Amino acid sequence: MAKLKDQKRLKKGRKARAISFGTIALLYALLFPLYRLSDLLLCGALALVVSKVVGIMGQGLDLTTHNKPQPGEKAAVPVEEIPLSGDSTADAVIAKGQDILHQIRAENDAIADEVLSGQMDELERLCAQIFKTVAEKPNKAPQIRKFMNYYLPTTMKMLASYRTMDSRGVSVTDMTHARSETIRGMNMILTACQKQLDNLYKDTMLDVSTDIDVLEQMLKRDGLTDGEFSKDATAAAAQMNATRPPVLNTQSSADDDFVSFYSQQRNSKE
Repeated sequence: MAKLKDQKRLKKGRKARAISFGTIALLYALLFPLYRLSDLLLCGALALVVSKVVGIMGQGLDLTTHNKPQPGEKAAVPVEEIPLSGDSTADAVIAKGQDILHQIRAENDAIADEVLSGQMDELERLCAQIFKTVAEKPNKAPQIRKFMNYYLPTTMKMLASYRTMDSRGVSVTDMTHARSETIRGMNMILTACQKQLDNLYKDTMLDVSTDIDVLEQMLKRDGLTDGEFSKDATAAAAQMNATRPPVLNTQSSADDDFVSFYSQQRNSKE
């Protein structure tokens, strides 16, 4: 769709240039004599410059912002290239996945709906992560076979059907229903993509958990865990309490204004 718009704009610009060139040349010939070669060259140069400016304006381009995306359009970002793994089975999956990423981007460019566009951005991101995981771990390729052969092709068919309906001018009621169903379908496939990515790392999580369990057992055996430190601190506190000297009462009583330290010590022995 974007390419078709560019072609129409270029065609419009060429037509504007041709008309303006002829108009400027004719006006110059009516206003100034064309007896000398220099007059002809000047007329041609003036007509060429003016026609070029008119052609650019006819294309609807802004000379200061023509490289920026138009309102409602996203900046062009190249599809992420997934590196090959060297494994023939995995590389076949990666090549097919790369093609799917291009299909997602093409449908995203053709469908103007912001909600669906955001969902397709997320779908492209998750799929790229899945394919990169296969590139890093070729033995994971069989795990995504059904995902590649059924789920993603069905998703692309769904998006293509919605785009076709939208371009053919289907009634508002039918398009509203189609949009709602397509959004619902995209939510389901996004959830499936996330779970598929999680499944590819389940054995990694198991390895991490096993390593942590082994580490915990070794720390306990060597008395280096928080639990062992707490036990040692409790035992040390109990030992200090057992060896601590008795606390003497140095406060005055109501009957005796002063009791010497030695009297208290003698009484405590008795």
